[in-house]
Amino acid sequence: MFSIPSLDAVFNAVPPQYDDGRVQQQVLLSREFSQLFPETIYGGRQVLWWCPRCATPWWQADHRLFVLRLSPEQAAYIGHQLHAPMRQDGTFHELPMRICPDCLGAVCVIDTYPGRLGTQILWHTLPDATSTSSRPLPTNLGLVSTTERRASARDALPQAFLFAMAEQTPRESAWSLAQMGDAMLTWQRDLPGELDAVAWQLRWGERTLPPPRADECEPLGAAHLARLAYLIEPLPGMSWQGFLWQPPETLSNALFTHQPLVLLHAALLPQAEPTSIFHLYTLWQRLLPRVFEAAQWDEPLA
Repeated sequence: MFSIPSLDAVFNAVPPQYDDGRVQQQVLLSREFSQLFPETIYGGRQVLWWCPRCATPWWQADHRLFVLRLSPEQAAYIGHQLHAPMRQDGTFHELPMRICPDCLGAVCVIDTYPGRLGTQILWHTLPDATSTSSRPLPTNLGLVSTTERRASARDALPQAFLFAMAEQTPRESAWSLAQMGDAMLTWQRDLPGELDAVAWQLRWGERTLPPPRADECEPLGAAHLARLAYLIEPLPGMSWQGFLWQPPETLSNALFTHQPLVLLHAALLPQAEPTSIFHLYTLWQRLLPRVFEAAQWDEPLA
């Protein structure tokens, strides 16, 4: 007769198809953050975060939709759907921390590429209350923020920035930089099972990578720019500009990888002000401390 020894044996069991990378990632995410992290139809995941600045939970419903300032009842409802561990009074044992878009003034989406060393970070500045007439979307959940809102012209940093770094596997060794760029913008991404691993990669980049040389780079092509415009549509007079960069293999070896690395830098900037490779690199270096702030990572040491 078939019997189940305990409920723990059910909830902690290895699920079917565990050899599939997506299933493994789902299990790792659930164990790391004690949530289901269900995928959305657009490839993102639902996450219930805790903002240490305003001390309230907020819900990342997708890459472009965020529900902020949740009441205890709303947070408990969403937490129940995501199977986040709750006490009897409806409060949570612990939620992963991320500064909410309202406190940060921007949306910061941090992903990894499954199956390889690699990171993609999308930063999108949100307007302040006095620089736009847009209003929060009506909802019975709370304040909703979307990445379609306009950025303030007074922001010193670009309206949007995308940084990506990925290993080039032996199977991809014959690919051109343009082909790697296509892949980096279309590969299935996921929230990392361990956010500290992303912080370590970024610390390495901040400390080790010198400014790019022109002979190591090439500008983004039309297909790359179209993909970026799909992520965040440029306003009139704005356009995506960027480049692909393959640093020398000696720098890749410093990251303890035997595979070459490819980096992508892109920013949403005024069309009338064409930018340079060095300027985009400098913009990313200026933005990096704010990414660490958003994710509550320690600043890179000098």
